[in-house]
Amino acid sequence: MSCFVYFLVSTSLWIFHGPFPSVRNYVIDTVDETRHGYLLRPLSLFTLPESVIKAHALANGGMVSQTIPISQIQTQNFDNHSGSIQTYTYQGQTYTAHIMVISDPQRIRVETTKYLGKQGETVQQMVADAGAVAGINGGAFSDNNQQGTGANPLGITISNGKVITGANSHQRYAEIAFTQGGQLIAGDYSLADLQQEGVREALSFGPVLVMNGKPVQTADQGYNPRSAIGQTSDGKVILIVTDGRGQFGHLGASLADMTALMLKYNAVIAADLDGGSSTTMVYNNQLVNTPVDLTGARSVATSFVVMPESGGQ
Repeated sequence: MSCFVYFLVSTSLWIFHGPFPSVRNYVIDTVDETRHGYLLRPLSLFTLPESVIKAHALANGGMVSQTIPISQIQTQNFDNHSGSIQTYTYQGQTYTAHIMVISDPQRIRVETTKYLGKQGETVQQMVADAGAVAGINGGAFSDNNQQGTGANPLGITISNGKVITGANSHQRYAEIAFTQGGQLIAGDYSLADLQQEGVREALSFGPVLVMNGKPVQTADQGYNPRSAIGQTSDGKVILIVTDGRGQFGHLGASLADMTALMLKYNAVIAADLDGGSSTTMVYNNQLVNTPVDLTGARSVATSFVVMPESGGQ
């Protein structure tokens, strides 16, 4: 036990106060980029000053990006009765990606932890709770005890038309949402904006990666395990997760990598989801990727799940 404690303490001190500032900066930027900067103090054994953490913090959490005013969105309704789900694997230079393409966007739902305000659930648990067939981790969250257990979804969260969080807010958040017609929209919107477009599912994260079929310029935020969601011109929904942080010898994917992947699979709109240790994809009750945490899949606050076809599997 004493050896284990010594290892933890010495590793923390080496990372955050050792002779290689680039290592310290990489770890700080990696944790901060996945919106869990509150973990840096305990990871550093409370030796890392708040001033250093704030100096590395991304403006607006790195989520705010290009937005089409809600009044200018061209509303579409997708009526695709094909129930197919296709899966692919793509090998990048610094990552392996798992891609899932869902033909019918009406099957997508936002699922929240059933322990709201207390703790999160894994994506696998949320998929089971919803009676879904697949899922991917969703948006940003916080915890009263700062333990990263996924208790409280941030921003505006809407599930099956019901506003879960953000009901009394006029503030704009980085939102990823589906309308009643199955159209994916993403950008910085208020609840009134989302309701104007008849949004039935929404959670908060970003930035936008693809808009109108074109890549969106985003700040370089390094390499990480990542998750993203997109949609093609005919309504198909694209879900992508990648590995990283040393998994299988891989550093991970950059936001530019995720953008390129979404364009490769013909996305006309796409946005970044929570990444790092939150990155999880589930299909047919099985984990598709290997979560980066040694303890397994992380508990999160929200996920996008894929419901069974109406009237069947």
